[in-house]
Amino acid sequence: MKPNKTLGLTVAALSFLALGYFGVQYFGRNNMFTIAAAVGGAGAISYVLQKPNQPEAPSTDPEPQPTPVKTQRRRNKS
Repeated sequence: MKPNKTLGLTVAALSFLALGYFGVQYFGRNNMFTIAAAVGGAGAISYVLQKPNQPEAPSTDPEPQPTPVKTQRRRNKS
């Protein structure tokens, strides 16, 4: 990983930990759980609702037709 990216991830992780710590002190434990659940739910919903950037290209190959299954007739022995 590049040093700038590593430094950025470290700073982000420490800031999120500090935000959580001070948030619990100010808002209380249950409110912080509610906030975390709301943010996680919003992230999950936005992930599900994202549409792909490029539509699927139509295939140029025709679909293969199923091959008929041959059945054998049983003859009655007289």
